[in-house]
Amino acid sequence: MPSIHTLNARGNVMLPAMREYFSWSDARTFREIQRFHRDCLDILQAKGICYEALRSALTPQPGKQEAAFMFDEHRCDPERIPGVDAADALFKLVPSKTTHSVLGGELVDNKDEIARRLLGETAVIAKDLAFKHPCFCYVLYVNNLSEEALNTLHTGLQAHPGYLGYVPCTYASLAKTFVTMHLVNLAIKHAGIVILGHEDDRDNRENCNLHMHDYTALGLQIRSLQSMYFSAFLSYKPERMLLQNSDDDLEIALRAMSEAVAPLSEFTVVIEDDKFDKYLRTKKLGKLQNAGLAQLTKAELEAAIGAKMRSNYLYNIDWRNEPDYQGSFFNIMLEFPRAGGYPERMTAALEYKVATKVLRLVTLA
Repeated sequence: MPSIHTLNARGNVMLPAMREYFSWSDARTFREIQRFHRDCLDILQAKGICYEALRSALTPQPGKQEAAFMFDEHRCDPERIPGVDAADALFKLVPSKTTHSVLGGELVDNKDEIARRLLGETAVIAKDLAFKHPCFCYVLYVNNLSEEALNTLHTGLQAHPGYLGYVPCTYASLAKTFVTMHLVNLAIKHAGIVILGHEDDRDNRENCNLHMHDYTALGLQIRSLQSMYFSAFLSYKPERMLLQNSDDDLEIALRAMSEAVAPLSEFTVVIEDDKFDKYLRTKKLGKLQNAGLAQLTKAELEAAIGAKMRSNYLYNIDWRNEPDYQGSFFNIMLEFPRAGGYPERMTAALEYKVATKVLRLVTLA
């Protein structure tokens, strides 16, 4: 079965609600999610879109940048809706051949107590942060950006009267968590195509733009599908600083790759001896050194990876059903602070072995 790049139950309550309402077993939940995902892939294929090609827009990419571009709604074009005016300026500057998820929304800080302080500490400011209230600060979040593309967007947007600057969101921070907390997924820009969600009662053979932004004026072709598919499988989830041991998003992700499920908090990370000695201590030694992990024993490294397990979400969720092997796999982005530089980010691929409650390290990249 094709792996699921990302599965959104953080901003989409449909799957958790259906599981609870119909009292689905773990095995039934697994089968329904897999069927739902296959339907989504069939819809995309009928529209000439390769799901695999969307991976870079749906999963965090080591070596690429993410940023939240901020606009003062009161300084946007008064003849246009501020979000439409901001999106038009942004989409004109996004590279034509690349693939990105774009999210949008306003800041939420009802008493105006934390937004300016957090943003002032982290934002790359183009003009100022003199918005009247955080609810009038419109944000457009873009992932999978090269350094060059990020600089091009920032420089180009400075000509827009409402552009304030951007919050770097490549690495975990309180500012990133705050800025992204209430954003919604607007679109995937995939080369010359923009992929959108449309009404659930509209036929998936149609292509409809429900946004007020005119993508076709920028030379982009419209492809759309029912929002229940777009929200579940085509919605990028910016990484946030998580505090709970479990939530709906994690519970659904686990059931998307296994018919039998146990809480992730009960699992132990295991690195095989050969993997540690002949792979991590040789081919991946540089990454371990950058992360300050090179001096750790195998047991200490297992504990270090395990301690990071709830700092992010699961992606590249994979159920392998082969004649000689069956298994459940997922990826997670690990981030370790580094003295004198940016944190070291590593993608860990893990096998979810529910019978023994083991998370077996497959690769570290």
